[in-house]
Amino acid sequence: MTTHEVPVPQLTAPALTAPVVPSAATGGPPDASPIRLACVEVCNFRRLATTRLELDVATTILVGANNSGKTSLLTALRNFLGESPGFRAFDISLSQWAKLRELSQLWETLDEDPTTDLKEPEKWEEQHQQLLACMPYIDLWFDAKEGAYNYVAPFITTLKWSGGAVGVRVRLEPVEDANELRKLAWRYREARSPVQKLPKDGHAWPTDLLDYWLRNSADLRRIAAYRLDPAKGPLTNKTRREPQQLPIGSQPVELSLLRKLIRVDFVPAQRGLGAEEDEARTESANIRPGLFSSQLLRFARQHLNVAPSGHGNREDLVAAIAKAQGELDDSIYKALQPAMEDVEVLGYPGLHDPQQIHFRTRIQTADLLAHGTAVQYRLDKGAVDESLPEHSIGLGYQNLQSLSFMLVSFRAARLNPAHGTPAAVHLVMVEEPEAHLHVQVQRSFSSNAQALIRPKEPVHSNLRSQLLISTHSSHLAHGDSFTRLRYVKRVASTGEGARPSTEVVNLGDAFGDDTQTRTFAERYFQVQHTDLLFADAAIFVEGTAERMLVPLFIKRDFPELAKKYVSFLDIGGSHGHRLKPLVERMGIPTAVITDLDPVLPTKNAKGRIVRAAVHIAGQAGLECGNDTLSSWHPKLLDFQAYAKPAPAHLEWTSESGVKVRFAWQLPVAAASGQWPSSFEDALVLSNIDWFKALDDETDPATGEKKDHRGTLRKVIGLVLDHPEHTELLQELHAMLRGNFSKGDFAATLFERLNNGEALACPVYIADALAWLSSQLTVKAGETP
Repeated sequence: MTTHEVPVPQLTAPALTAPVVPSAATGGPPDASPIRLACVEVCNFRRLATTRLELDVATTILVGANNSGKTSLLTALRNFLGESPGFRAFDISLSQWAKLRELSQLWETLDEDPTTDLKEPEKWEEQHQQLLACMPYIDLWFDAKEGAYNYVAPFITTLKWSGGAVGVRVRLEPVEDANELRKLAWRYREARSPVQKLPKDGHAWPTDLLDYWLRNSADLRRIAAYRLDPAKGPLTNKTRREPQQLPIGSQPVELSLLRKLIRVDFVPAQRGLGAEEDEARTESANIRPGLFSSQLLRFARQHLNVAPSGHGNREDLVAAIAKAQGELDDSIYKALQPAMEDVEVLGYPGLHDPQQIHFRTRIQTADLLAHGTAVQYRLDKGAVDESLPEHSIGLGYQNLQSLSFMLVSFRAARLNPAHGTPAAVHLVMVEEPEAHLHVQVQRSFSSNAQALIRPKEPVHSNLRSQLLISTHSSHLAHGDSFTRLRYVKRVASTGEGARPSTEVVNLGDAFGDDTQTRTFAERYFQVQHTDLLFADAAIFVEGTAERMLVPLFIKRDFPELAKKYVSFLDIGGSHGHRLKPLVERMGIPTAVITDLDPVLPTKNAKGRIVRAAVHIAGQAGLECGNDTLSSWHPKLLDFQAYAKPAPAHLEWTSESGVKVRFAWQLPVAAASGQWPSSFEDALVLSNIDWFKALDDETDPATGEKKDHRGTLRKVIGLVLDHPEHTELLQELHAMLRGNFSKGDFAATLFERLNNGEALACPVYIADALAWLSSQLTVKAGETP
């Protein structure tokens, strides 16, 4: 068997842990290649009705909530660009099912086999086009320079090409032409005829064409590639949202030419880690290789499975195998020699027959690794006899080794194809690599993984390696720049007959040219480790106290909201408005719970205007010191208008329909209409009787009166000492601005609220939470 001489990847666990800086040693900068895959448009595939994905030159990271379409994007690319397409009936977008059923109903009325008489060619050609219009397809848009001409030449649509966009459409085509469609129609009619009059709710196969394809998925294995017009593509005109129509009669391009242009490899999320020990209990006679062992075995069979003939193989490996085979032959003969002498006693072999039985072994390199302990680990290099099998090593280490070896194996396979030269673009897709990886590894995974798939030799500098990762890890997502993040957004169905779909938002464009705000957002997300990019909704809170207590109010008072994936951002009113572009692009419902921060402009001794924080007591000239309320929404000029806001003041709606609910302190009816200006004084004024009752609280174990201490004691004392609410508000403001630990106060209330005590949620917060819960309620006929 002739194989390519491929070096076994030299790999250790730190391959994905140590920071990597692109250099000549790692293949040079990722932009040295004259070609890259810049954009992919996926259409009619699952919920991806018309979805555009813009790719980074090196690494693209897909983020988003569950069921948003991240896996569908990877699966579509894998099915269209892999070695063997594996489509199923339900891969066809739901929006196309009705059209396919209408087409199949026409076939049910056929009285005779349409292949016997090729009449009505126009009708069948029209049906052929209708069928193709329902099929999934992807448009690949490459940004190529003149140096990439040899790769893109088959897909260029002009004779005067000097670089630029090159487009390729790859479409699922169950039949090649109208004549093949006649055969499909008659096969379906024959299958449908016996059950046509039975009620469909009986599910007698096939109920329709989709049901027919569930059993005949071989019909969904044929794909074809076509050239596209760059002038009508997204690289030329980003505002163009709909993919171009393929002209009728377009001639396909050989798929082998597409394979030379781009290669894809895929690492699935389900990798079977941790199952080896269970398998060992039930398969003691033949323990299956562990995960890393399996990959090593597969690599060896593909690249190192050599015989001692030496043809096309490494000389040192050939020599070692030949020597091992010779020694093994002699040892086997010596072990079996007594039995062979007994055979000779019987008179065979004779004078003119073969004189000696000889044993010749044949060693296949890969077979030497086909057992459960082929890969072992030594904790001490000097302790030769102290080795542990692979499944006894931690899952994190196993996954690290597994991922690393997969990536370098992909690189080796790309650079050593069975036929021809390496593909110009290598797209490696990794689905949710964070499984079993520690946080520190997740943060540096994307940069290190990119270094592993990129060729190291300068001779391959013209090749492009791109990484596409889907993740639910905030650590992995925020370990890289916003420019590489793509937010996969669910688009709910709107109106009767509409279907839910997916949109991919390039977060690198979310802040436009405002690099300062983008940098702020990146650093904030890295420090806070927020899960905003994976949430169904968001709540911005002012400080630590709200961050601790609001989730408990939700759990107690809003059980439906508690079931949703809600992200909390402790960002405050002074910076919350800076995330407005991000909230608008993400499109998830958001509640901004913030403080009024009232200030009173006065002149200091030097005549300059200064704004001092005050409590609200009806002063003239009060201003709102909260930048989010004054620059985002509602931007009220009259401070007193914040006391009785109109519905339009509380809710902001973007041009694209994104809704944000703002909440700030309102006058408290239970405190004689006093108007608090922070969460803490609003909480106290809303629970005056509860705090008073704590003064008489007794210890259940001893029956003695509790001696409250710390911040709780201070608040109880204020409530008791100042029964007049106007005076209480003034004293609360002074205390909160003085030596008062808001964190300690919140922690004390957190414990009591968690124990089920009846602490009331301030109305302004409760109203915002009720609004958010209503936004996440799935109405009849809608799909979340």
